[in-house]
Amino acid sequence: MIYNNFNQEETSVITEIQLYLRNISYSRPEIPRIALSGKYDAQTRKAVEDFQKLSGLPVTGKVDYSTWNAMVRENSLHMKSKEMPYKLPCRSFDFGNIKIGYSGDIVYVLKIMLNNFCRKYKNYKELEINDKYDHETEEAVKEFQKISMLPVTGIIDKETWNTMISIYSTCKLYDYK
Repeated sequence: MIYNNFNQEETSVITEIQLYLRNISYSRPEIPRIALSGKYDAQTRKAVEDFQKLSGLPVTGKVDYSTWNAMVRENSLHMKSKEMPYKLPCRSFDFGNIKIGYSGDIVYVLKIMLNNFCRKYKNYKELEINDKYDHETEEAVKEFQKISMLPVTGIIDKETWNTMISIYSTCKLYDYK
């Protein structure tokens, strides 16, 4: 498999090579950022040569097996570096109310969010981080509900949880010290 002289049927392969080279160029600026033309033009050949040189491969301007494998590996590393961290699934779709007596991992998350509000706003009392939904947690939730114009129950239902997540996400956009 040596890619250098292509026919029209191989345009998608060339475009894939160009896409990999383009992605890699964001991590390795020595490689020129090329257009996705689907044609193995002088610009693509130069990018392949630069990639080969930087990767310690024979500089031929042709995409052989070694060059292809190195490009796939380098593209994969680039894509992994840009991917968002996975979300922590702390609740399922059958969301049950969280209230006094509840114990579980989601209470850690809840208390961390409430403590974050405590650092940003004066109305909140700092909580001890643990997995117990106790009276202090209930009071902090009631304060949050009151400030957020929600029904003041001290219970984390879907509406309270979604409001809390929305406000927490917004707060993360601003750096308060």
